[in-house]
Amino acid sequence: MGCSGSGKSTLARALHQELRLPWLELDSIHHQPDWEPLDTELFRSSVTDFMDRHPDWVIDGNYSKVADLVQARCTDIVWLDVPFPRVMWQLVSRSLRRVLFRTELWNGNREGLRNLLSTDPEESVIRWAVKTHHQFPGRFDRLRADPRMNDVRFHRLRGKASARSLIQDLTGSASASSSTRQH
Repeated sequence: MGCSGSGKSTLARALHQELRLPWLELDSIHHQPDWEPLDTELFRSSVTDFMDRHPDWVIDGNYSKVADLVQARCTDIVWLDVPFPRVMWQLVSRSLRRVLFRTELWNGNREGLRNLLSTDPEESVIRWAVKTHHQFPGRFDRLRADPRMNDVRFHRLRGKASARSLIQDLTGSASASSSTRQH
């Protein structure tokens, strides 16, 4: 978990590669052509199907529509608690690259300059990050305090060094046990 631009997909990709686990990027199924959101029931069933097909997995994203499903079956929750200025740098530079190079994201969608400059958080990933960055400490603390999450390992990462350390730790434990799942 973490706000847009915190590095969720980058970390998930690294975990997927290092641990050789199936990876589901929630954005890739939620954002249908023309940025239309996938119907909630279809979204939930797609995530459930993925978890049913793979006993061990990596899932990245922050969708409340499926949080209960993923949290009920995860063994680890990773919060990328990246300082706001760093998030903004990563997000703005990533978005500018995507706009300039017309990078296709999911289902034919591309970030556009209009979206980048929009003041509407529903249209601009930058405005969305500004709106939501401050919400994650409370969300993380509530999850940790939830008795249903007692068997879940929580990881709070503040930068690239702690992310590399987590990957090394999990790579070591994955060789000892094949039952590591990441959220």
